[in-house]
Amino acid sequence: MPFYKFKNNDVHINTLKAYPEVKYFIYNGDGRALKSSFYNNTPNISGSSTALVFQNDAVLVPEYVRHTDAGSINLFELNVNRATRDVAYDDHLFISKATDPEGNTLPLLSVKNTGMIYQFMVKDGTRLGFSSVSSTAFNAGVVGEVFTGSYPYTARITKEYYGALSPGPPGRVGPRRLSTPLIVEDEDDGLTIDNAGSVSHLLALKNTLNHYTYLSPHYAYSSSAPDARTLNDVEVGLISVPTIFYGSKIKPGSVKLNFYVSGTLVGRLEDKFHNGVLYQTGPDGKLPGSFQAAGSGSAAGVVLYSEGFMVLTGAWDLTSGDHSENYGTDNNFPSWVAFGQSISGSVTAVSSSFLIEMSGTTKTQTLTMFATAPKGELNQSCNPTFVTLYTGSFGSTSPMGYVQNQQLGIKNVVKSDYTTPTGSFERTTYICKIGIYDKDMNLIAIAKPATPVKKTAERDFTFKVELDI
Repeated sequence: MPFYKFKNNDVHINTLKAYPEVKYFIYNGDGRALKSSFYNNTPNISGSSTALVFQNDAVLVPEYVRHTDAGSINLFELNVNRATRDVAYDDHLFISKATDPEGNTLPLLSVKNTGMIYQFMVKDGTRLGFSSVSSTAFNAGVVGEVFTGSYPYTARITKEYYGALSPGPPGRVGPRRLSTPLIVEDEDDGLTIDNAGSVSHLLALKNTLNHYTYLSPHYAYSSSAPDARTLNDVEVGLISVPTIFYGSKIKPGSVKLNFYVSGTLVGRLEDKFHNGVLYQTGPDGKLPGSFQAAGSGSAAGVVLYSEGFMVLTGAWDLTSGDHSENYGTDNNFPSWVAFGQSISGSVTAVSSSFLIEMSGTTKTQTLTMFATAPKGELNQSCNPTFVTLYTGSFGSTSPMGYVQNQQLGIKNVVKSDYTTPTGSFERTTYICKIGIYDKDMNLIAIAKPATPVKKTAERDFTFKVELDI
């Protein structure tokens, strides 16, 4: 079997940049936040196994095939169509069972069969453990104890609402600051932190929002100008998009938000200047039965493309008083701060639906290799059908190898215009596989063409092989 070394111009490493489209539709979830959204029109599917969830051999509630709803992404797509089972201490519910000298099962030292794929690690002398297991719990465990995690890992787009009527300035317990830092003074220890405090997701974005004010003043969390608004005392809607939905960043200018009431578009937001500011661009009232929405042309929020957040501040009534329902906001009318409220908790907005459209940014490293089959080469085959008659005899043999009988005739596969005779003899082989080897001659990849490629002595071919890395 011949080997050919790739030359400098035969191997290329490129970066493929793509912008996959994302559509996230939210409808009236009748209070069930986990069943009120669809990612890229993915339906909820029940599998042949996950349709039945077992608990003590009794059927409980049905489960979806990916163990998550249509609005979520299952990382790595693990545990697809697997049914969970009760972790009772029975013999058939252990993958690896440890027992004491009396034959009693030791649950802490055994690997349980839950019906699902999950990660586990045994405590030993290496002191390696999961980051999710605290050092206190790890130290308290006995040698040989099994620490476990769980799959699947799922992610979904979430919505938070911050009302203007709720207390929230810095230093007060409210929706912006969840708890206040507390520093105490002791004669022996001096100043110590008794409570580090915590802040909301919105307040945590303060520095990030202020950083992007060079793009537009609409990013400012607060302003020193007289009577200027601050996000501490106005209604705000915060949409959080996990990284798995968009890749390295959301493509600038691709975000579009549509607000529907009873199936009718009442508002549309777009980043028409590609600077992250969302302006209301529709509806324009040109279609029959439509109207000019209140607030058209106004800025209603900003997008943090690299961080995956949409901060909505438009609080005007999109229907000018024509519609009202419970959005869980300070005002019960359709507004941009109420966008997507059906996934924020127990809110039931039965007449409203919402559509988020955007494009992500993904970068894939690709290895391109050009494998050349030269003229006059690769016209010999070890396939027994390559010769006219195969007897199994060899011209010579030795402990190191063998030489095929040189008198064996090569089969002529050249076609002729006539039915009986064949055409003039021509060495012909068919290339069906291309092996890629590393410098130590280890086979690391095999490329296969869709159909075998005919190779004659007068032909040369260059195969383009691509591999994502």
